[in-house]
Amino acid sequence: MNRQKFLKSLPALSGWRETAFLLALAERALPNLQLYLENAYEQDAQAWSDLMSRSWKDLIERPSEDGIVELLDAVTAPLESLEQDENYGAIPSLDCLWLWEQALLSELNREVKRASEASQRSLETVTGFIEFSEGQDIDEQALIKLFDRHPLTEREFSFQAELADSLRGATRAQDAVIRAVRELACDEGVSNIGISLDDASD
Repeated sequence: MNRQKFLKSLPALSGWRETAFLLALAERALPNLQLYLENAYEQDAQAWSDLMSRSWKDLIERPSEDGIVELLDAVTAPLESLEQDENYGAIPSLDCLWLWEQALLSELNREVKRASEASQRSLETVTGFIEFSEGQDIDEQALIKLFDRHPLTEREFSFQAELADSLRGATRAQDAVIRAVRELACDEGVSNIGISLDDASD
C-alpha cells in the first residue's frame, strides 16, 4: 500500500480498533518518554511501563469512565513541565504523551476521529528527530529528500501500515489480539526514533 492510499484508509478505523491504533503509536514512542523523564527528571521508567500496561488492559476490560479519567490524569501529569522544557528531548516526550492522551480520550468519546492526526504526529516525531540529528545546515529541498529516503521514515510507515492492516483484520478486542498488537508496537523495545531503554546504560 502506498502512503497516500494508507492515509486515506485511516478514517475507516473505528471503535476499539482506532483506540488500539492510537495506543500502539504511543507504545512505540514510550522509550523516548521514559529515557527523557528518567534522565532529566529522575522518574521511574518502570512506572510508565505499568501505566501503559494498564491502558492496554482497559481495551479488553472496558473500565469505568472514572477509571479512564484517573489514568488520563496520571499520563498528562508531566505536561506542564515538559511544555516549559527547552531541551530537544522534551519534544518526542510530548509527542508520546499526546498520542497516549488521544488513545484514552478515544475511549471516552469514539465519535471523534483521531487516527489520521495521530499518524501524522508520530511521523513528525520521526522527521523532527532526523532534522535535529542530521538535517543541520542543509536547504529545504535536501531536507525533504532526506526525510523521504531515511530508514527511520520508511520504518515508521511500514509499522503504521502493518498495524492498521492487523487491526482491520481483527474481529474483537480479545486478549490474544491486543497482545499481538502490543508486541508489534513494542518492536523489541526500540522507539520510533530508534532508541531504547538500553541506551540509558550505554
